[in-house]
Amino acid sequence: MIDMPQLTKRVTMIELFYDLVFAYMISQATSLIHHLSHGTVSPISFLIFAVVVIVFINSWMVQSVFTNRFGSSSWTDIAFYFVDMMILLYMTNSFGNTSSENMTIFFMAASLLSLTLLLQYLIVYFKADYQADKDIAKVFSGILLFRTLTLLIGGLSNAGWARLVAFLGSSSAGSYQALQVNILRSIRLSSLTYLKD
Repeated sequence: MIDMPQLTKRVTMIELFYDLVFAYMISQATSLIHHLSHGTVSPISFLIFAVVVIVFINSWMVQSVFTNRFGSSSWTDIAFYFVDMMILLYMTNSFGNTSSENMTIFFMAASLLSLTLLLQYLIVYFKADYQADKDIAKVFSGILLFRTLTLLIGGLSNAGWARLVAFLGSSSAGSYQALQVNILRSIRLSSLTYLKD
C-alpha cells in the first residue's frame, strides 16, 4: 500500500507574515495612482499600477500553490520565504522611483523574485517521489522561467519595446498559469485516485 500525501496543512507563522508583506505591498502600490492629473488618473499611471499588481498577485499565487502542495517547515523553505520577503519589501520601497520612464528597479527585482520561485519548483522537480508532483513542478518551472526572462529583459533595457515585452510576458505568464488550474486539478485527482487503489 502506498502512503497518501498529506492533504491538509496548518498555516505557519512564516506564511502569515509572508501574506502580511503582500498586503503591505498592495497598500503601497496604490501610491502609483495617488497623484491625479487634472482630476483623473493618467492611463500610463494606471497601466504601471496594473503591471505591478499583476506581478505581485501572480507571485503570491505561485507561492501559495507551492506552499499548499509542497511546502514544509524545512530550513530551505524558510530561507526562501525570507529572501522573497526582502525582495518584496525592496520592491515596495522602490515605488517612489517607479514611473513610465524608469521601471528598471521594479523589473529587475520582479525577475529576481520569479527566479527564487523558479528555484523552489526546480528543487521539488528533482526531489519529488510522485510523478504528479513532478508534473506540477515542471509546469510552474516553465511558467516562471518565461516570466523571469521577460521581466529581466524589461529590467536590463529601459526602452519601450523592452517594457512591453516585460508587461506582455508577465501578464501572459499569469494567464497561462490560470489556464493550468484545470490541468493541475486533473493531475491531483488522478494521483489521488491512483493512491487510493
